[in-house]
Amino acid sequence: MGKNKKVSRRTAFEYRDDRGRDLLEVFNQELGKHDQELVEDVVRRTVNRPARRFWVSEERAMRVVSEMQRKPLSTRCHPLKREMYEEINRRSQAVGRKHPKWTLNRCVFWVVNQPAPKFFLSVSSAHAIILEERKRCARENMRRLRHLLSE
Repeated sequence: MGKNKKVSRRTAFEYRDDRGRDLLEVFNQELGKHDQELVEDVVRRTVNRPARRFWVSEERAMRVVSEMQRKPLSTRCHPLKREMYEEINRRSQAVGRKHPKWTLNRCVFWVVNQPAPKFFLSVSSAHAIILEERKRCARENMRRLRHLLSE
């Protein structure tokens, strides 16, 4: 392998399906509230609604929060991701003050699994996730229907 070739460390997001279901559920709630509105406006409201949890793995959040305690986040960090990690860091510090015997790892793990103030996704990313989730639901429904008809 070439010396200058950059190797990606990205892995499949382990909470992808759960995040998609949560996002679609909130989107459908928002869609039902307003008739004849642009989808983009509904998605914009959706991403700013509370999420069931912070949609980041506990391990990734721990690495970033630990790094944040040593130095500021990179300027290349997306503003929404920066906002999310700053919120996780702030909450983790508050939990640490409340439970001084807890490790940073335990504080971050606890915070990440609590409801988040919003999805921390761009409108375009959320729209793509919602479309993919709707396709997945349609495929699942077709599979169930075929199964029922074959019985």
